Amino acid sequence: MGQQNLTVLPEYILMGVTRHPELQFLLFGVFLIIYMITVVGNLGMIILTKVDSHLHTPVYFFIRYLAFIDLGNSTDCPKVLENFAVDQNTISYYACATRMAFLILFIISKMNHMEKHNHTAATEVTEFILMGITDNPRLQAPLFGIFIFIYLVTVIGNLGIIILTHLDSKLHTPMYFFLRHLSVTDLGYSTVIGPKMMVNFVAHKNTISFNLCATQLASFEIFIITELFILSAMAYDRYVAIYKPLLYVVIMAEKVRWLLVLTPYLYSTFVSLFLTIKLFKSSFCHSNIISYFYCDCLPLMSMLCSDTHELKLIILVFSGCNLLCSFLIVLVSYMFILVAILQTNTAEGRYKAFSTCGSHLTVVVVFYGTLLFIYLQPKSIPAFDIDKMASVFYTLVIPMLNPLIYSLRNKEVKDALKRTLSNRCKIPTLF
Repeated sequence: MGQQNLTVLPEYILMGVTRHPELQFLLFGVFLIIYMITVVGNLGMIILTKVDSHLHTPVYFFIRYLAFIDLGNSTDCPKVLENFAVDQNTISYYACATRMAFLILFIISKMNHMEKHNHTAATEVTEFILMGITDNPRLQAPLFGIFIFIYLVTVIGNLGIIILTHLDSKLHTPMYFFLRHLSVTDLGYSTVIGPKMMVNFVAHKNTISFNLCATQLASFEIFIITELFILSAMAYDRYVAIYKPLLYVVIMAEKVRWLLVLTPYLYSTFVSLFLTIKLFKSSFCHSNIISYFYCDCLPLMSMLCSDTHELKLIILVFSGCNLLCSFLIVLVSYMFILVAILQTNTAEGRYKAFSTCGSHLTVVVVFYGTLLFIYLQPKSIPAFDIDKMASVFYTLVIPMLNPLIYSLRNKEVKDALKRTLSNRCKIPTLF
């Protein structure tokens, strides 16, 4: 009795997928096609990643061995197909044990390789190389001189506006409150981009760490989105000043002004962090060379391993909404301003009304004109180089122009500058 219990069965009978005869032929065809595609696909991946030198990277090394494991794991399929063709599909004791051992081995190997592949894809890129504006050595020194001059003028001009509107009591009005914050955003995003870009002109290889790249992108988005809506708030301020002058002080009270400024800061911070975290949590596994002069969304997305369709859609929706909403506020405000100016009886009154918003209108035309040029340019033009030039203009040149426009075209600012300089330069006397 004991010997009978220890007897090893010489073979097993595999019952297969189904016992319905009418399904045998159909399932045989389906599984045969699946197995053929599996063999051709995985063999093709193994050969391709071995032959093509461009695929000799850690990512495709792991993909090649993953295909090998999948191919091995699918060796059960011929035995499954046999079940559809014979009446009784048997398998010997040792063949069954061997198949089970190989199946467990392939499954464990696949899990380990997938873990290594994900780890490699996520951690391969630790820094990026910024290619800058040009790789022509003869242009490096002249461009460095031009951009350091632009940046110095930007810093001095915007810091001057911030200090002047704070010190001079006659500039403590809603209009100059918004102008001060416009200068803060101009100074902010030009400082985020400018110094790092100028390193590219003097350094052999301008690298930026993974975390610093994320910080640069997030900071730039905060300042640029905030600027869009501060320009909208300034347009609304000019509308109230011209269209409802008697209620101007009441409507543009201090709480309202702070609300119109803090809301863009909070909103832009949320959008910036959301987009940056979503982008940098994705896996970077391609080349770490950014063909741009700062960390921007589009160049970074080209280096992602994962599908970028969802991320592109999110960026498109946010960018479109931000640009369209802020532009519509500016457009509607100036339509009402134009109506108010046309209703003014005297030419002097019309000129005075228009002169109060002339500087802002110039800034708006330059800023939105550049952004609309980037988004609406024809697809037939080599877009990347033109985008790069336009980006240089609105990230470095416009922050320099804004304080110049407001100081050269605005009599109140020039008078405030004269008063401040004369008060600071007075020499005390004893008599």
